Amino acid sequence: MVDVKLIEPLFLILVPLLYFIGAITSSLKIPLNSPLICNLAFVAALAGAMSGWLLPGSASWLNLAPLAYIMLLLITLLGAILARFSMRYLAGDPGQRRFMVWLQIILGAVSLIVTTNHLLVFLASWIVISISLHQLLMFFPDRPRAALAAHKKFIFARLAELCLGLGFALLYFQYNTLFIDQILAASAETDAIPVVAQFAAVLMAVAALLKCAQLPFHGWLMQVVESPTPVSALLHAGVVNLGGFLMILMAPLISQVSAAQWLLLLVAGPTAVFASLVMMTRISVKVRLAWSTCAQMGWMLVECALGLYELALLHLVAHSAYKAHSFLNAGNAVELSLRKRLVVIKTPSAIQWLIAAFLAFGLAVTSVVVSVGSTPAQMFSWVVPGIALTILLSEVLAAGGGKQSIARGLLIGAAFWGIYWAQKSVFHVLLAPPENQADAAAVSFVALLLILLVTGYYRVRYQRYSPSGARFYRFLFAAAYLDEWATRFTLKVWPAKLPDVVKPHFVSNHFETKESV
Repeated sequence: MVDVKLIEPLFLILVPLLYFIGAITSSLKIPLNSPLICNLAFVAALAGAMSGWLLPGSASWLNLAPLAYIMLLLITLLGAILARFSMRYLAGDPGQRRFMVWLQIILGAVSLIVTTNHLLVFLASWIVISISLHQLLMFFPDRPRAALAAHKKFIFARLAELCLGLGFALLYFQYNTLFIDQILAASAETDAIPVVAQFAAVLMAVAALLKCAQLPFHGWLMQVVESPTPVSALLHAGVVNLGGFLMILMAPLISQVSAAQWLLLLVAGPTAVFASLVMMTRISVKVRLAWSTCAQMGWMLVECALGLYELALLHLVAHSAYKAHSFLNAGNAVELSLRKRLVVIKTPSAIQWLIAAFLAFGLAVTSVVVSVGSTPAQMFSWVVPGIALTILLSEVLAAGGGKQSIARGLLIGAAFWGIYWAQKSVFHVLLAPPENQADAAAVSFVALLLILLVTGYYRVRYQRYSPSGARFYRFLFAAAYLDEWATRFTLKVWPAKLPDVVKPHFVSNHFETKESV
């Protein structure tokens, strides 16, 4: 008779096992349907979640917490969608089978990361993901921009792995165990984190910043659009956010190390503001989405630094779903972008801004009052939606919307506000994050970032053609040349021979025909 406590772990083990079986069969050209394998992995993850709810199991090597199931269901669902999309997208391409092999390896390794309770398995899976992603980034090896992006990503990934490996080694040295739950339990029981563990937390924060493509290590993320669309969807929806998952997983430790929190704030905060503004200057839909990812990863890490781990998890899940849809639906996004450019932008008056702010922040203040025991850091989670709703309502007013338009905007905003509050509350219950919140200095720093963001948005949106606004726009359009400096540095440290730019075959034939005539 099977022990009921083994049912849940067996389903969790089955998920990565299915992905690896799919990868092996694809590499051996065995006729096995890859989308079917990915669908079965999603079913196994769902069955594991249900069995964990009805018949809780136990396994020292596995993470059976709600965080693992939230991530696993997200990964397997996106994996099933990506596999089906990729089979059609690459139909007839000679590299289709090779693509499916590496896709399933990545999905299997990501599944291992979110379900393992062992540091070595986590590190090994992290490395496998990076190496496999490199193969997908080089899917078109003759494209110079793709090769350059893959080269930079390769270097930054090795740095992240080095930091993560050293951090894990320090944790083992301090706590004499490789099991993550035991390390987190030991760190939660003490008020003073040992210096060795603090160094480990800082190293893990560095690894998270590198993984999330924060400034100045961001350029490769914008250049991977040279790869097939499913690669971009996989990267932006399920790989680049692993740094955020690492911070959420290690929350009991990170929340007690102020050096790690301030490192996240000082790097991710300016990245979030800068990338958000640069995104507004981009014309290419995919490049704009890439800058958006850079910004959203920055805000997610800021939330981790503030101790708002439930908000960071909600941000991670929502961003993954949004970016997967946006990249896979990029064709329609082009049409939508063209429609937006045809709309005449009207600058809201001061009165319209005040009315919009009064209505939006009325909801924000109500939410803070309803949320008993709100800390300054918790208020951040209501201020940001308040700013977004203020901008929405002000533009509705400026566009000449009547009472019906304003009422519709308020109703839509209130509905999304309620959904946001409900999701945030559910994630708080499921995650049970540590109570340690950021201090007043950290909250003040984030408030300054938000002021800079709103000011920059106003200048780019409404003062683009003024002399100073034009200079600011050009500065953002060049992205301060940060990636150019990073590219020069990486090529100097680790030179790489990039493929030559070759004219397409039909172009060369065309000119040869012209010359012969």
